[in-house]
Amino acid sequence: MWRDPFGVPHVQADDLTALAHGHGYVTGVDRAWHVEVLRHRAEGRSAELVGPNGLDGDHLTLAADVPGTARRWWDAASSQDREFFAAYARGISEALAETWPGTPEVRELGLTERAVRPWDPWTPMAVHLDAHLLTGSLPEQLWRRRVRRELGDAWVPVLDAESPAAAGSNAWLVPGELSASGAPLLAADPHRVVEESGPYQPVCLSTPDVRVRGLALVGLPGVPHFGRTESAAWAITAAMTTTEHVADLAVENRDGAWYVATTGERLEHRAVVLRARGSVERACLLRSCAAGFVLPGTPAAEAMLDAAAPGTATTVTVVFPAPTADPARAFSACRELLSARTAGNVMEAVSGWAVPCNDVVAADRDGSCRHTVTGSFLGAAEPSRPLHGITVRANQRPSDPCASAARLACAPPHRARRATHLLDAAVAEHGAVRHEDLLAAQLDTAAPHWPPLLRELFADASPTAVSDPDVLSDPADASSEAVDVVRAALLDWDGSMAAGSRAASLFAVWRDAFVDELMRSTPLSVLSGPTGLPAVWDPFLHGPGRVGLAVENIVRRGPALGVDVHWCARAALERVALEHPGAALPPWGTLHAFTPWRSDPALSAADPVPVGGDADCLLAAGTLPGTGPACVRVPAARVLWDLADPAASWWITPDPVARGECTEPPLHRWSRGEMDHALPWVPAGSVGRSGAMGPVGSASSSGSSGGSIDLGALPPLPDQSAPGPRVTLRPVEPGRDAAVIHAWVSEPRARFWGMTGWTREQVREVYEYLDASPTHHAWLLELDGTSMGIFQSYEPHADPVGATYRVEPGDLGVHVLLAPVRTRRPGLTAALGRLIIAQLARCGTRRIVAEPDVSNDRAVARLIATGFELGPTIRLPGKTGQLAFLRVDGLTESR
Repeated sequence: MWRDPFGVPHVQADDLTALAHGHGYVTGVDRAWHVEVLRHRAEGRSAELVGPNGLDGDHLTLAADVPGTARRWWDAASSQDREFFAAYARGISEALAETWPGTPEVRELGLTERAVRPWDPWTPMAVHLDAHLLTGSLPEQLWRRRVRRELGDAWVPVLDAESPAAAGSNAWLVPGELSASGAPLLAADPHRVVEESGPYQPVCLSTPDVRVRGLALVGLPGVPHFGRTESAAWAITAAMTTTEHVADLAVENRDGAWYVATTGERLEHRAVVLRARGSVERACLLRSCAAGFVLPGTPAAEAMLDAAAPGTATTVTVVFPAPTADPARAFSACRELLSARTAGNVMEAVSGWAVPCNDVVAADRDGSCRHTVTGSFLGAAEPSRPLHGITVRANQRPSDPCASAARLACAPPHRARRATHLLDAAVAEHGAVRHEDLLAAQLDTAAPHWPPLLRELFADASPTAVSDPDVLSDPADASSEAVDVVRAALLDWDGSMAAGSRAASLFAVWRDAFVDELMRSTPLSVLSGPTGLPAVWDPFLHGPGRVGLAVENIVRRGPALGVDVHWCARAALERVALEHPGAALPPWGTLHAFTPWRSDPALSAADPVPVGGDADCLLAAGTLPGTGPACVRVPAARVLWDLADPAASWWITPDPVARGECTEPPLHRWSRGEMDHALPWVPAGSVGRSGAMGPVGSASSSGSSGGSIDLGALPPLPDQSAPGPRVTLRPVEPGRDAAVIHAWVSEPRARFWGMTGWTREQVREVYEYLDASPTHHAWLLELDGTSMGIFQSYEPHADPVGATYRVEPGDLGVHVLLAPVRTRRPGLTAALGRLIIAQLARCGTRRIVAEPDVSNDRAVARLIATGFELGPTIRLPGKTGQLAFLRVDGLTESR
């Protein structure tokens, strides 16, 4: 295992089983507390670890039979998948045995003496099932049921909005013909409630046949949501499908047992005792029928069911999950995606996926782009299909009527429309979408739909028209001048939710007041009461939060249902004017600061960071309008994959823990909108100047001057005593050197350099790319100041070559092209080789890697003569290479 300078692990292994073991081990090392919390939740035992607040969730987990489902799916899985998951579980168990007592959270909570038992082979499946138990449609169906009961059917579409705590995402795919690199681009940012270091773990995984970078779900092997191999990439958003049927069934008690009144089916039951830290216990019953489970009620409701006398009739809520088509393949994508070479391979790998339901986009280096919806859901299957043009997935409702009818809790269309607008604008301006265009879109904080709404709400407003003493908490009304100031500021606001915007703060405060008025003085007030379900459901069924997320719908459709939105808007203006005289508020990022949630509130929180954006912005740092400005759900990661080059990969997560050489937590870079280079990092050798991703020698330490490196003098010729010319490596300056390099590479003898027929401009662009790269470098070989050739180096972990063999610490790849000359100095090639090899050895290179075209007999012979050992032939973009290695650690200059 290696870590890049930002602490991201790269696990190398000989096969996929060993890879899963290493992945599990590093997960246990980096996320010890979090994985044990997740495991306890999946076993219905979280309260034992985090206290009585976990009891309701434990009851739900056991009622849904998460542990039993995981065991059945593991038993049904193929032998390869069982081996893969068992190895991952062993790795986590080994790490926990080593790290648990020293884990900061364990020490802080006084749990160092608590024994940690090994994970079962199916525990990763249970962890994943439990983590996504509430990300399907069940919370939305319960919310709709509450709305129907308390407000009536007409209100259901009005209060239809993205769920406050469910998982959503942005995922965009740009085809090669619209990409600046000429190959497909994928960008994604999943929106989650971030607990501890977050649900996603950046990781690189490699074997001799596999090299993958991606975001692993903590507790699950592989990278099933966001990942890329050397030639394929994929990303997901939540599919918003209907994942279960929920029914209120009439039941009656007969001789102490409950029976469904209409069918006579007996409800099975099993008694369990839930335990919580602090010696708290709760006895409860788990009830089920043939195809579903009874949703647990509040402790009081459960006690009434338990104590009911024979003859009692009541209703229970039964959840019927969508059937899983093939349990044997429910988790096979975790292993199969690691070997995906094409977009078609990705589609095949995810075809059996069960939970959660995902909207998947995939692409490959050859330009194929595809889409599918995976998972167990009700309704017609949505098979894989090709994609054309820019694809934007942002949890929006599908345009197809059938697909739309099967969706619940879709996001408003604003994010999808804004992303489409920005990417189309990039194409119009630059002719293609660039990396920086995608990143700028991910960080976009515009909410352009709100200024028109505000103009509509305030259009006929007399600012002081309310003046109702019941409206204000203070008996004194705000002055008309103060109200005018707030109203004018809101009407002048441009819709930007940037972190530095004070107008955004004013808007958010007004919106909270507006939602409060809706909840206080309209029919929506009935949603202020208790939900009637255990506290675990509060984040999903909380009235003010749900009304806040649907406020735009309410403005549009509420008047037809008796809601005076203009009156509420004016009342909110007056309240804000009273509470914030002069509309003086801190910047939005200060009010909207974010810190990850702790699984136990007793744990110390990370320092908050300022964040811009809002729920409907592309930077979806979401609040619950009406409940305050705090971030509830944020981009839990950002990724960008360019299929033109595996090294063109970037990621970031809001992890508050600093790992590796970097002392700054990723959370801080995430909040600033930065991304880290995603490379399967192995410490590389060096030519003599520092690279951004590896410990390399500085130019000064190797005798360079002004970026150049003095390799020393050539030995004298046999008939001379004076030293030969001095050899220098000078970094290529693309604008200055493109002409001479173009002349060299255009010669027939340079055909293996791969630039025959290129224009000078194309050559310059390539060397501009190398000049900007932290891992690939180009130098001119100069003899007494005269250019005599090109020397290029690369760090194999950042190059396609690194996917063809097991990269070792200190490896450095090289290419050399000597310029054509009429008369070459005798022995020049060998002498230059010795000087270069000595320089590399001095600067930490342990092994030189070369891969000339297999048909380049002269180059291969020269390598053999120099002492290189030949490896296998390898397939690379544009050629078949002959891999060759020369060990230089400990080498003397006399060789």
